[in-house]
Amino acid sequence: MGDCKMHISFEQAVERFGPTLYRLAFSYCHNREDAEDVVQEVFVKYLRAEPNCDAEEDLKRWLMTVTANTCRDLLKSAWYKRGRPAQLLQALPHTDAHTDLRLEVDRALAALAPKYSQVVYLYYYEEYSVRDIAQILRLSETAVRSRLDRARKQLKRQLGGDWLEG
Repeated sequence: MGDCKMHISFEQAVERFGPTLYRLAFSYCHNREDAEDVVQEVFVKYLRAEPNCDAEEDLKRWLMTVTANTCRDLLKSAWYKRGRPAQLLQALPHTDAHTDLRLEVDRALAALAPKYSQVVYLYYYEEYSVRDIAQILRLSETAVRSRLDRARKQLKRQLGGDWLEG
């Protein structure tokens, strides 16, 4: 995942990137407990790997890639496929005031398949480019564009309106 030169302390990494990694993990798992477990595992990997990066954005990208890979591993695991109890739909946590619209959008995002919610999260919430998302998720740019398009269509059907077009 690339050698880097800059070093950031564990505490700084948790503080700066923990909430972002949690939201990405939640976009895959749609489950608070699994997302927390994934983030914890990612930070254990961070401690073991001790990546040093040229810039904070490089470290963030490294952590996002590790988070995506860890989520994929979890979702592929036999335990997850066979032994998962049904989970109630949970809205993403937010520190700002919850509005009805925001909760409705969060529920719609949580209802998307992980392959769609992850690209929506990275594109709209983290403001990554299609190219960056393709690198993080190890997909082609065409696949990312296609998933964004399909996700937009599903969200439009769920929410009505045209707020996601463009």
